[in-house]
Amino acid sequence: MRRHAPILTALAFAAALPAAAQSPPANVETPPAAAPEPPLQGSLGPPVYEGRCAPPQLFRMTMRNISPGLAAADRAAQPRDLWRQGDRFLRSEESPDPVRGQTTVIIIAEPDIWAYDQVSRTGRHSVDPGPELVVRAPVLPPAPDLPAPFRTLEFGCEAAFVAAYAPQPQRLAPWGATGAALHTVTMGDHTLAFLMDARRPIPLMVSYLRRGQPVLVLRYDEYRHGLPDRPQLFQVPRNIKITETGAEPPPRPLGPPASD
Repeated sequence: MRRHAPILTALAFAAALPAAAQSPPANVETPPAAAPEPPLQGSLGPPVYEGRCAPPQLFRMTMRNISPGLAAADRAAQPRDLWRQGDRFLRSEESPDPVRGQTTVIIIAEPDIWAYDQVSRTGRHSVDPGPELVVRAPVLPPAPDLPAPFRTLEFGCEAAFVAAYAPQPQRLAPWGATGAALHTVTMGDHTLAFLMDARRPIPLMVSYLRRGQPVLVLRYDEYRHGLPDRPQLFQVPRNIKITETGAEPPPRPLGPPASD
């Protein structure tokens, strides 16, 4: 029974969600009724080139942090939007801060990095000193003992990660009309549990557990690949006052804080 605890814990998260949370949000892409139901395999989802997550076309997602113990009003629990394209472009946009009202936007167009507040219309610009000059959007918080494969999991390439490490689902879980398939990967004390749409290679929720205890739980409200190009997403509006801050490493716009 002990070896199955992470799987049961992940299913418990899905079962504990209210009915509204188990239904796909209205803005999640819905395929035509006659669309085929392909199995999850390595060819699905955005390709990972040389270990890099680089969606060839514009990708957009909205996610929420619903980790146990995190209050719904907490800033970290508010929805975040993310756009990616290729290995150089990323845009992260937070919801308004419930306390301060700030709305932080981070734009990366390697090697340029901008971070600004949409309310005050002020921000800063820095330059990635390299040498890699590649955008990263890790799902998991950094930790010294995190398995190396887990460090490669990035927003926008979840399906490719599942296809590589957990192609066969363990169980089905309730989620909307079509249900969700549970895929888990365990390495030592660390487990990743994915709820994937039962019909399409699209993540619905991901849980990270350490020694069977939940550390991070994320729910996806929107997840779309293959969108038309929108180069203006990766450009700063002209009415933003930008201050130069010199060369520094790029920020990690979505990664939660490190856990003990």
